[in-house]
Amino acid sequence: MTRKIDEYVDQVYRHAKGNDQEIQELKLEMKNHLLETVQELQVEGKTEEQAVQIAKERFGEVTELRNLVNQLFERQKNFGKRILSIGIGLLLVTVIAAVFIIINGNNQTSEQADIAYSISAIAGDSATLAEVDEQEIKTLLDQANYIKKARIYPETSSAEPFYTSTRETSFPTSLFSTEYSYGTDENFVVLEITDTRIIGLLLLAIGLTGFIILFSIWFTINRYHAKRKVER
Repeated sequence: MTRKIDEYVDQVYRHAKGNDQEIQELKLEMKNHLLETVQELQVEGKTEEQAVQIAKERFGEVTELRNLVNQLFERQKNFGKRILSIGIGLLLVTVIAAVFIIINGNNQTSEQADIAYSISAIAGDSATLAEVDEQEIKTLLDQANYIKKARIYPETSSAEPFYTSTRETSFPTSLFSTEYSYGTDENFVVLEITDTRIIGLLLLAIGLTGFIILFSIWFTINRYHAKRKVER
């Protein structure tokens, strides 16, 4: 009985492409299941030959099982590679996106400075603004949707601004907000903006963290297989 089962198991794993120790463990497990099934069938009154044949039929044809075994080892072999590929892809995408966002943020800084000094020039040394001046400032601010708030003070020591413009936003951007101050001899302009460079750095941190996690998983899998080979 044992010889027939051994032959059946050997046929199933004949062309298996995997770690030899893992293959031997799987073969032993399959053999034990077959022996248990045979014993149960014999208790039910089947002869040894009948029990072995029925047990083999329950497990399936050799060719089908062999294909399943090969697929199992192939997936196991490729799993680590896929994990590493995903990690590298995630890192590359986030780095490229972060660099693009940070460069855009640097360009934004130059633009907002031009807007601030233009607002300062419109306000002049007056402590109040005419309606036409307010409309001109509003037009400037509308060109830069990243500016959340603009305030004009007559001087740096002033506690209260004489002009304030606030943009309503549905997206909670307080986490990414930064204030920039621009002073001239005539007044003092403060702009509160959504700093996209913070978003870029956050995205970079997320990508790097994801890569480290996936790389650690890949390293653990490879180390496990290397250890099994050494033990063998």
